[in-house]
Amino acid sequence: MAEILLLNGPNLGQLGTRRPEMYGTTTLAEIERDVRKTVAESGHTVRCLQDESEATLVRAVHAAADCVGAIVNPGALMIAGWSLRDALESFPGPWMEVHLSNVFAREPFRHNSVISPLASGVLCGLGAYGYQLAALGLVHRLAQDAARSDGPAAAVGAPGPGHGHGLGTGSGAGRAPGPGAT
Repeated sequence: MAEILLLNGPNLGQLGTRRPEMYGTTTLAEIERDVRKTVAESGHTVRCLQDESEATLVRAVHAAADCVGAIVNPGALMIAGWSLRDALESFPGPWMEVHLSNVFAREPFRHNSVISPLASGVLCGLGAYGYQLAALGLVHRLAQDAARSDGPAAAVGAPGPGHGHGLGTGSGAGRAPGPGAT
């Protein structure tokens, strides 16, 4: 079975008790269980890690090069986690970024991410359910990539990771298209 990395950054081990009005009452263990169930239907397993240290998260990303994809909640490291950003940039598979709260409805310093532009998709503001949606999106993306690599499009330059998959990418994820966009 192909493995998916579920990576959670600082303070996320306190889910369920830390600011439940903001982050909900679902624990990280419950989120991990739900993601495992969601991806199991497609034959995937999940490798979970949560840590307070950016260095440990970076090592985990490097050690997960054998994973087919990842779901990442960097927590506050989205703002200035440059070494995590660089590690994710070299991650070979697609990955989804998740935030429990809507970071764009919060303090202005949370509105800019050094990590989001690299993600295959970004989900925020959906609480713990955002993880399941990220898992579904990732499994869909992996299936699309597999189909593309088996078909004639692979030979003529099918889009690589982060491109052409129908999911929001980069800093424009989740925003309405500008004038003239289709």
